[in-house]
Amino acid sequence: MTNALPPRVRAMIINFDPTQPDALSISEFCKTQKISRSIFYRLRNRAVNESAAALHSLSRAPRKPARKYGPEVINELVKIRQRLKKDGWDYGPKTIHYEATINEDQFPGGKIPSVATIARLLAGVGHVDRNPRKRPKSSYVPFSRSTAMAMWQLDAFEYRATRDQLVTVYQLIDDASRFDVGSMAFQRHENSQDAKEVLLRAITEYGAPQEVLSDNSKAFNQLRSGTFGSVEIFLASKGSMPITGLPGRPTTQGKNERSHRTLQRFLTANKPKDLADVQKLIRRYREHYNTRRPHQSLNQATPQAAWELLEHTPATEPIALSVLEAKAAEYLSKRRLATSVAHKLDVVVSKSGEIMRSTHDESDPVPLLGPNQMLVEVTRENRRTFYQGFHISLPTSFARRQFVRTITDTEFLLSDPETGELVMSFPLPMVALKVAGKFVSSYSIKGIQLTLATRQWEKKAERYRAVFQAQEEQMPAVFDHQ
Repeated sequence: MTNALPPRVRAMIINFDPTQPDALSISEFCKTQKISRSIFYRLRNRAVNESAAALHSLSRAPRKPARKYGPEVINELVKIRQRLKKDGWDYGPKTIHYEATINEDQFPGGKIPSVATIARLLAGVGHVDRNPRKRPKSSYVPFSRSTAMAMWQLDAFEYRATRDQLVTVYQLIDDASRFDVGSMAFQRHENSQDAKEVLLRAITEYGAPQEVLSDNSKAFNQLRSGTFGSVEIFLASKGSMPITGLPGRPTTQGKNERSHRTLQRFLTANKPKDLADVQKLIRRYREHYNTRRPHQSLNQATPQAAWELLEHTPATEPIALSVLEAKAAEYLSKRRLATSVAHKLDVVVSKSGEIMRSTHDESDPVPLLGPNQMLVEVTRENRRTFYQGFHISLPTSFARRQFVRTITDTEFLLSDPETGELVMSFPLPMVALKVAGKFVSSYSIKGIQLTLATRQWEKKAERYRAVFQAQEEQMPAVFDHQ
């Protein structure tokens, strides 16, 4: 009922007697008054219990009105916000609420407002930072290991102290729990010796993880360059596999990149004078970050709490150097097309005659393609490449990228036009088990190799590899001929 019934209609409902001769039925009476039967009986029951009060509608005021917080509560919230901001920590409503709950007994009135109420109260007194509209967090697809010690992320950044001393800060965090296992600062530029020292101290205290993710800095990981250094050898001896993200894509190490901002803001707020001050502040930062600072990606739990609650899956046994050698050789073989795209075009002209790109822009060169090469673009709607009229499907990880397609007498190749890194290859002539007309499922091609394969693609490819192996054992003459 959107509008309250007038007292006259309420009196008619209360006084209506369906037992009188020639009286309307209750349903017919309700239709004439344009009310429901439930309203009819509800109002009659009120008349029995409340007498004349039923002639008036009930108050719509909430039974439990919202709590009104006085100046002392707002003043305390502002103090907490100012203290967090001065110390270089996050000072949003969620963090303020968490800080207030730690000393709940001392909070004015003993009742802490909700996160939304804290935001409203602070905005009402002008204590709010207006941020530009950002992409909603619900649109992101988060990725992290499910257990602690499954993977650590290692990265470094340079920071200049107030005495103009440049220091290098290394951050090492656990991927699943965001636990800081070993942030340290050194005076030299980024190098393998200091990176190894950070890893050694962390592994000595917490044990060795299964994997260590870093960028492609030579101080951390040289496998994509076709070799390996002292850091990779040290990690292998502890049973940890060194891995890296794709070149030019720092989002793979996004958790560490985000933690850089938190630590940099903390250091800037405390103004360290030299390396010794930075080292002291990092020890203080790790204590607060791990044990007191709530983390939104952990549902407002602290990294220490997540570290203790999650299951731990550390490394179990050392990794043989032959594994690193094979991995380095694999990366080196994937870069064998780099020389074929080393030359640059002077100019690229569109079909309409418009100059698309020129060598005057040396930061964005165009590879010079050979007669057996072609630049192909894979879109989200058309995730396929072509070979002799066949449409070869590609995983979703290939979407929205360009590749150089090379066809030789013995092999079909797709490579990155910027780095020359090989991302897909299979031997020719093409042998596939799942073909529907002109459409070929890439995971069913014999001998196919992918570097950007999704987990689902790998499962299907593994199933077809077993089929090919069984067929080779049953029909060796057929496959020898191919």
